[in-house]
Amino acid sequence: MCRTFDTEKEAKTWARRQEIKLEDGHVQDLTEARETTLAQALERYRDSVTVKKKSHQPELSRIGRILRNPISARPLSTLRADDIETLLDDLAQPHVTVGKDGKERRQRPASEATQRRYSALLSHLFSIATKRWRIEGLRNPIKEMELPSPGRPRKRRLEEGEEQKLLAALEGCRNPYIKPMVLLAVETAMRQGELLKLRWEHVDLAGQTVEIHDTKNGEDRVVPLSSRAVALLRPLQGGDVKKIKGPVFPISQASLHSGWINACRRAEIEGLRFHDLRHEATSRLFELGLDRVEAAAVTGHKTLQMLKDYTHLRARNLAKKLG
Repeated sequence: MCRTFDTEKEAKTWARRQEIKLEDGHVQDLTEARETTLAQALERYRDSVTVKKKSHQPELSRIGRILRNPISARPLSTLRADDIETLLDDLAQPHVTVGKDGKERRQRPASEATQRRYSALLSHLFSIATKRWRIEGLRNPIKEMELPSPGRPRKRRLEEGEEQKLLAALEGCRNPYIKPMVLLAVETAMRQGELLKLRWEHVDLAGQTVEIHDTKNGEDRVVPLSSRAVALLRPLQGGDVKKIKGPVFPISQASLHSGWINACRRAEIEGLRFHDLRHEATSRLFELGLDRVEAAAVTGHKTLQMLKDYTHLRARNLAKKLG
């Protein structure tokens, strides 16, 4: 541990303070903080923390994007709030990357809500580095900055004619499971991850229910199936119902994403994400006359407060009934 001073007096004063700290056991070893780069810390975090999360794929993508930024070469001990803000500003710009196959890929600018997720990731990284990895002398730069606005929640719904165009475009998908997945998402409000993990062992077409395990909020739930949802699933089942096991939709998240993007492009639909189908489905539940308690039982929203933005839809339908 060393420092340079302008005068001998300042040097002796500092040295004495360090001696006192050493006697009290308060001197920090800054070696690891100075030698560990952000890239090294992120890779360690990715392999020991991220991969254990239920929905880890988006975070893996965020980590990959930071690793491609010059900031990743910086030692942890040198990072300050200004550095993180510069990173977020860069992420807010559109980028074009070249994949291993030589093809160009456009990366969307990170919204303010997405920038908050990057900030949360980095903040947790510093917390883990300090508390779990015992790296001494680190300052969490996220705690020194003003976070981007969380933004308003998305309220994108299918506009007039979009559902028909989307379904027509999905007919052209090489993977036969994408179209029924989209239709079932609209019928049940199930999340993309829940659909991908759905297994025949948890489907009861006779009882018109499916059991969803290991959900995003950590709670299992039983989702009722409409007659249309049952009609969607029955052709996929085939064979001896009692012997059928395995995934209902044997398709990867990457294949689903690619098929969705291509279908939206063919249908000339802009700004529609797969997750927007959950909002569409939830809206339709209220338009059918369900109250918040009933809707939450279907959608799995953890609190009724999360559904407060949908109540105007039920009021509108009640007004129509009143005449």
